[in-house]
Amino acid sequence: PVRNPELPYALCTGDLVQTVSKAQALISHVGGEVVLAENSRLEVLDVDSLSLAEGAALFQISQREGHRFIAKTPLIVIGVKGTEFLVSSQTERNDVALFKGSVAVERQDGQEMAYYRTKPVSEMSFQEYSEYQQKSFTEYKSDLNQAFNDYKEQQMAEFQAYVAGVDLKAGRQLTLSGDSVKPEAVDVPISKTVEKLQQQLTSWLQ
Repeated sequence: PVRNPELPYALCTGDLVQTVSKAQALISHVGGEVVLAENSRLEVLDVDSLSLAEGAALFQISQREGHRFIAKTPLIVIGVKGTEFLVSSQTERNDVALFKGSVAVERQDGQEMAYYRTKPVSEMSFQEYSEYQQKSFTEYKSDLNQAFNDYKEQQMAEFQAYVAGVDLKAGRQLTLSGDSVKPEAVDVPISKTVEKLQQQLTSWLQ
């Protein structure tokens, strides 16, 4: 329906927000704020639920008694209480980076994931550390555009278990494959690429 186009613009359930190249959008709601990065598309499901169809978004959510905010992508569901996190949705992979607070990450289809986690540097042998350093300095595509299997190999993550969901810790980034046959998730420290994007989007919240 045609509505008043003046800003700030009131969004309704079912509305889509699309940003183009070199454009961003700030969305304020009762539970906090969301900054939508360029070339991204987000749908308003309801006052406590948003869905990122593609692109990236920074969520800053306030804790409210009796309310649980939900962020979705075509692949995953993220349950939130009070936190700051960044979500990226692409065809081959989805990324969730948690800066503070806590989130629970599950797949939309309910499938279990093969959960991999990088070994802390303090637990690496000298050979593992040397290989890790060598891979860290290798030229790769931007983290968020890197194919999942290449990303997984670069991180040298170790298999932990098959899990239905992951309680992500602050300072960590969970990358999930889009493969519905053998779903996998890799838990690593937040990358410099994601930190840079977070800093860029946070400027809208100042």
